[in-house]
Amino acid sequence: MADTLVSAHRADIIAEIEQRRFDLNLTLLKVYNGYRIIVGFALLVVYSQTLFSTRLGSLDERLFWWVTIIYTAFNIASLIFTWASTNRKYQLEALSLFFVVMDALLLAILMYCSGGISSGIAALMLITVATGAILVVGRSATLVAAIASMSVLYEEFYLALSAANVSADFFQAGVYGIIYFTTSLLIQRLSNRIRENDIRNLAQQAELADLERLNRLIIQRMRTGIIVVDGSDRVRMHNRSARFLLGAQSDQPFLALPPLLANALQQWRQDTTRRAAPFRVTHDSPEIRANFSAVREQQSDGDVTIFLEDTSEVQQQAQQLKLAELGRLSASIAHEVRNPLGAISHAAQLLNESDDLQPADQRLTDIIISHSNRMNGVVENVLEMSRRRQPRPERIRMLDALERFVAECRESFPEADIEVEVDPADTMIRVDQAHLTQALNNLIDNALRYSQENGRGLRARIEGGVQKATDRPYLNVIDYGKGVDAEQIPNLFQPFTSTAAGGTGLGLYITKELCDANQSQLSYSTHAEGGSCFRILFTHPNRITV
Repeated sequence: MADTLVSAHRADIIAEIEQRRFDLNLTLLKVYNGYRIIVGFALLVVYSQTLFSTRLGSLDERLFWWVTIIYTAFNIASLIFTWASTNRKYQLEALSLFFVVMDALLLAILMYCSGGISSGIAALMLITVATGAILVVGRSATLVAAIASMSVLYEEFYLALSAANVSADFFQAGVYGIIYFTTSLLIQRLSNRIRENDIRNLAQQAELADLERLNRLIIQRMRTGIIVVDGSDRVRMHNRSARFLLGAQSDQPFLALPPLLANALQQWRQDTTRRAAPFRVTHDSPEIRANFSAVREQQSDGDVTIFLEDTSEVQQQAQQLKLAELGRLSASIAHEVRNPLGAISHAAQLLNESDDLQPADQRLTDIIISHSNRMNGVVENVLEMSRRRQPRPERIRMLDALERFVAECRESFPEADIEVEVDPADTMIRVDQAHLTQALNNLIDNALRYSQENGRGLRARIEGGVQKATDRPYLNVIDYGKGVDAEQIPNLFQPFTSTAAGGTGLGLYITKELCDANQSQLSYSTHAEGGSCFRILFTHPNRITV
């Protein structure tokens, strides 16, 4: 397969070389036809002038005159035909061979009319032979030299037979024949060498271009963000991952580094042993770590390559290992707690049903039952986390998933007012549907409860769309409550942290774990109307993740 690709690649290069050679030869043939026209008119002018004597037409003036006119007219017709002919390789070679052969024959006749090889016309035939060696490929080029040599020798032979008063110079004719063959062979060899060099150079250029395209493709598809900046911190090149990690517009390149990254780069230029701390460009962008490397060693003030790594994936893997161990431990503890907790709850219920129980004691049994139920909820959540299966993400339409969820939600809360708006309506997401439903259940339950506690009724709003900066789809769950206190926000997604009385503090924690498992991000912000807004930022639907 590799040999086939190399052969096809070389065939394309040879075809391009031949096309270039064809274009060059076509231009050269047109120039050569123009040169022949000038030679024809020059012969007529020199022959007709009386200022100085020449040997042109000295043997046969009438024949020389008519052959020169025919030669000039033929050259004019050749130029017109060359301009009007179709640009095909076999036609060009045939025309070139025909023109140079006719040129050699007509020049040989003019040479005879001018008294033989001593007239100097044989030198004009050298240009014909050289042009033929360039325009005609292979044995045909040698044929031109052979015809030119034979024409000169035959002209001298015929001159010796037909003109007794003119001496033929066979030695000079032989020398010209050797010159014709030598010129033709040298030009052919030089032409072939140039052609091979062109093929080699084009092959190297094609390989370099392919390597450059391959390198650019690899860089663009890498998950690691790569940015190359010059000594003035101007961005020279970046890939899509860098644009995504820095929250830049997906359809527009950025020319300047974000302030945090630019500051880290300046600190590294001053001390190349310094390692930058992880940072976020925006509150909903992933946490990244920047590593710097000078393009030229020991020149930190010059061009620098910046490698941006998404630390969330590493943290996610570490957290999954930690949670796996914690899950097994928690499951063991939950099983041990569940049995005595059930016995305590059952005993409290039996005691509560006693007729001899005093009101104060009954109050105590109610407290035992209430807290037993609360602890049982914690045990159920812990067991559910330990039994959770691996996500099976699939590409789904967000609006369809939300409409199904809201329809199921209204079966449990018929009086709930849940608004849904997705713009654009065809927004796609890649997520495990079961995990998405469970996460939405937790968020909507909180939204409806806090909206009702604030006197706004069972009301919530779900907004969906695509984040312009990263092309990633998002989903906002908005309530109409009082919002979360500022001091509670840092610990909002920590386990066993709850803002509701009687809450287990595992709802938001489980929701965040579900989002992380699907390579999505859950974040909190205050809504414009004072309530809470929980945003799920999904991974790109067209990017396959594992």
